[in-house]
Amino acid sequence: MVEIPDHIRGVIALYIKRLEENRIPVRQAILFGSYATGDFNEWSDIDLAIVSEAFQGSRIADRAKVRKITLSVSCDIETIPFRPEDFVVDDPFVREILETGRRLI
Repeated sequence: MVEIPDHIRGVIALYIKRLEENRIPVRQAILFGSYATGDFNEWSDIDLAIVSEAFQGSRIADRAKVRKITLSVSCDIETIPFRPEDFVVDDPFVREILETGRRLI
């Protein structure tokens, strides 16, 4: 299993804390992409799938909902928001996240 760098773990922990403080309860947080696979470099972003009941199901509206929080923590975070009912293995993107990602919560 690929080791997640400590500074990335810290950024993610702070981000999840800030989401919770802003009434976005995080049911699941999954790191995917280059930091999950170990293929990261200095220009890599932090890809996070966040599952929360606070999301509406519109990817645009939900990303707008977390935008200020995201930017207050790190401009390197790329959040993909999901409602619990939308985070299902029938979705090819979700399946890829689950197969290649690292569940943090």
